[in-house]
Amino acid sequence: MKRRPLPLNALRAFEVAGRLESFTKASHELNVTQGAVSRQVQHLEDVLGRKLFDRQHRSLKLTRAGRNLLLGLTPAFDAIEQTVAKVEDRADDTQLRVLAPLTFSMRWIVPRLGRFQMEHPDLQVQLGTYNDDKAPVDFNETDIAIRFADIQDEQLVHEFLTGERLLPVCHPNLAKQLKNPEDLGDVTLLHCSASREDWRIWLAETGIKGVDADRGPVFATLDMAMEAAASGFGVVISDPAMIGEYVVTNRLTVPFNLPVDSPYAYSLCYPEGRLERRKVRAFRNWLMAEIRLETERRKLAQKD
Repeated sequence: MKRRPLPLNALRAFEVAGRLESFTKASHELNVTQGAVSRQVQHLEDVLGRKLFDRQHRSLKLTRAGRNLLLGLTPAFDAIEQTVAKVEDRADDTQLRVLAPLTFSMRWIVPRLGRFQMEHPDLQVQLGTYNDDKAPVDFNETDIAIRFADIQDEQLVHEFLTGERLLPVCHPNLAKQLKNPEDLGDVTLLHCSASREDWRIWLAETGIKGVDADRGPVFATLDMAMEAAASGFGVVISDPAMIGEYVVTNRLTVPFNLPVDSPYAYSLCYPEGRLERRKVRAFRNWLMAEIRLETERRKLAQKD
């Protein structure tokens, strides 16, 4: 069957603009100017003879025809991307681009990454980090991502990795001054977010009274806050899985073994069909195996 000529660039521009409801955001995703997106959409409207957007002041709304077109285009472009991804699985494609939270990268991935490299010496990992958990991931620039407190996206696969456990940690010298949990009210509390949520969660779940979670300095990252705690500045809430190096070097310890399960977790995130790529599948399987080993190690430690 002979196919009719289609304005593919215009269809692509419309799909992104319709999905994001913004010419500006669409221009960022497509790496073109806002004017170029607008012209492509106008061209598509001329070809179809239908208005696809209601252009209002500082807003963009799909018309009924636009909504119907978008419902068909988005899964069609997803299917094309998945098909191309399968063809792209080349033997010479050895650059693996991984994105993960800063502290998780430094305290969890990096100490174990040598094992992955030994198992897959032909793959070259490019490990990128981020601090903003709400920022979207550009999977045109990233093969696979580790997300914290992830928001589900129907266009992506989300695999649970590990939960987060919360415990207070501080320098051993400061820990000696803390006889009971209520003594935390007399020392500096360190925070890794302006919401001070970690301390709020831990205090609420343990039922400890007389400790004000609103006081104490705030740091840009958990890693910075842990460094401050390791210097003796105060006490920070952290996941035990993130403090291994500090414990070995006697720079941090847990003054009160009162673990609390965080409502948040780490997950592995990637587009549908991405596991067709050998390098992505290899990293996913390795990471899952490492998580299982760490989980078993924790269970054995708790029994002891």
